[in-house]
Amino acid sequence: MAGHFNSTLIPKRALKYFEANRNVLVIEDDKVLGQMVTEILDDVGFEVTTAQNGRIAFEKLKNIPIDFIVLDILLPEKDGFEIYAELQANPETKDIPVMLVTAWADERNIERASQMGIQHFLPKPFTEDELLYTILTLLVDHSRKESR
Repeated sequence: MAGHFNSTLIPKRALKYFEANRNVLVIEDDKVLGQMVTEILDDVGFEVTTAQNGRIAFEKLKNIPIDFIVLDILLPEKDGFEIYAELQANPETKDIPVMLVTAWADERNIERASQMGIQHFLPKPFTEDELLYTILTLLVDHSRKESR
């Protein structure tokens, strides 16, 4: 899957958002999916850090500058919504854009994400192009929000 990026979905001029936001934290407990996401992002030039739960993620956030987060909902210890709420409550992490991924993209989770202000939500399974397009949308939206 990795290495076959469909540049027709994302214009070349938009790739500047990838270049400016290179450090990603992937919070995913499924090792196979985490490795797949890491390979896809690594192939297009991201620096990927992974964490299997919120505790590890927050430890890494203390030491590594992160430009955006890919966050699973179903995680051990705390779910993705709880982790997102903690990110938002912390002045050092509240401005990091977050994309939720989940196999449980039902109306309840989508509504909860929307109520929490999460605008970027990717249902599993997803393709490489869907992942990259959603990340680009996240980064463009975040860039626009910052420039206001």
